[in-house]
Amino acid sequence: MKSRLYQILPALVISSLLFWVSTVSAQVSSVFVRNFPQSYIVQEGDTIRDIAGQFLADPSSWSDFWRPTPFRDDDDEISPGDVIRVEFINGRARLVAQRGDLAVERMAPQMRVIGVTSEIPAIPLEDIQSSFTSNRIVVEEAFDSAPHIVTPLGNKLVVGTGDELFARGDWPAGVTSFEIYREVNRFRDPEDSSVRTVEVATIGSAAVVGEESTNMMRLRVNRSNLEIKEGDRLMPGEDMRYSSVIYPTEPEREVSGRIIEMTNTERMASQLDTVLIDVGSRDGLEVGHILSIMQLGDEIVDTTERESRNWFGRLFARASNQTVELPRLEVGTILVYRVFDNLSYGVILTSSEPSRIGDLVVNP
Repeated sequence: MKSRLYQILPALVISSLLFWVSTVSAQVSSVFVRNFPQSYIVQEGDTIRDIAGQFLADPSSWSDFWRPTPFRDDDDEISPGDVIRVEFINGRARLVAQRGDLAVERMAPQMRVIGVTSEIPAIPLEDIQSSFTSNRIVVEEAFDSAPHIVTPLGNKLVVGTGDELFARGDWPAGVTSFEIYREVNRFRDPEDSSVRTVEVATIGSAAVVGEESTNMMRLRVNRSNLEIKEGDRLMPGEDMRYSSVIYPTEPEREVSGRIIEMTNTERMASQLDTVLIDVGSRDGLEVGHILSIMQLGDEIVDTTERESRNWFGRLFARASNQTVELPRLEVGTILVYRVFDNLSYGVILTSSEPSRIGDLVVNP
């Protein structure tokens, strides 16, 4: 059947070509004059009808065959130097005009080499700053010894912007404006267990308006993000300034840490979420450093290898629960934007899989 089809196909193709040629020939012989010129250059004073008479048997039908030159404001205008010729477009003969002073250039795809000034493009701050957290990391002793809110003035149930409150503690000399912080989490330094830090959330800000006693101050709330509560701490604010453009770079030293917390209150994080990692300035991290997020590979049972063992080997493998750990998988990248001694905040720039607490952060 196939051989028969292969014999028929060439005949069909040849027949189609002959039919097309005969159709075109018939069209030309019935419409165009004998021995019409291959081309004609427009002269001063020529009209389209005059020129059509050199090609068409009926010059008055020129508009049915006319295809004007491109890049003209008036389709029915010609200029001295234009070239008129017959071309077949979609199987139909046409009088085609080409502007005489326009060179025809065949275009083809070309490769262009552009110098790369940076391996990682600069990032405008406005594109990612909304993902930054206002949380900060403080030393445990400093947080525990900071003045704390005792009670709102007038025993209000809810304290917010414009309200006054009382706070007591050891006040730093000369400071009258404070940020209001609330404890989020406490961390023990894995390298030195005696060093503990506290992650605190910014609740608002307040200013001293009166001194009630040696360690009791009256303050007015200037700003509140959440309801202010008894026990919230007062500390001088942190100066956080960023350049309008961040230039991501790779750390010069080898970095290896883990994600220890999500600031989105979820168990996983994805693109443009902020995470807390357990490496900081002492590990060589700086603002703008890029790190890769790596997830440990799953542990699986290689059943093929296990079944190839003898009876005792299979029994031992099952009893000892022998598994194979798959290679680590890169699931995203982090841009570090706030660095403390042993902890840092970073925003996830790219993410192919959700990141989890415990995921590794390493040099890209």
